[in-house]
Amino acid sequence: MIAPAIRRLGPIDQADYRIIRLDALKHNPEAFGSTFEIEQARPIAEFEQRLTDNIVFGAYAEGTIVGMAGFRQQAGQKDAHKGYVWGLYVQPNYRGTGIGSALLHALILVAQTLVEQVTLSIVNGNDPAATLYRKFGFQIYGIEPRALKTPNGYDDEIHMIKFLKSADDTCQ
Repeated sequence: MIAPAIRRLGPIDQADYRIIRLDALKHNPEAFGSTFEIEQARPIAEFEQRLTDNIVFGAYAEGTIVGMAGFRQQAGQKDAHKGYVWGLYVQPNYRGTGIGSALLHALILVAQTLVEQVTLSIVNGNDPAATLYRKFGFQIYGIEPRALKTPNGYDDEIHMIKFLKSADDTCQ
């Protein structure tokens, strides 16, 4: 297997982003707040807008998108020092190859230039994701009971944080 290429997606990549987003919702619906049916019905312009409003990286293997990860900086005056990692996904046949780590590493490098801390949420029981995030220094700061509701019941979400800069570095 050729090493995957990780690159930031732009509005022109909306078709690739739509493909990988729908793939994620099809293969791991429990891991995301949206559903395949909702996202499939969205116009392509909405996918383009997400790529304008967020920082999204794609992983490509042999010219095909096989993974994604997103980041968004908070916009308020008092919370612009924070960002949120969302939508990390790698196609099942590419898991365990380092693509998830490469995507997360790329996001953290960008986040370090923009914010002081990043948070994320994962569905309780998603142990591979928790292991990956811990490897990058994320720590659990809370659990939200019944965060997501599906036809099968409720799922709790684990909230994690990584401080990119210490309070001493930023409050001078």
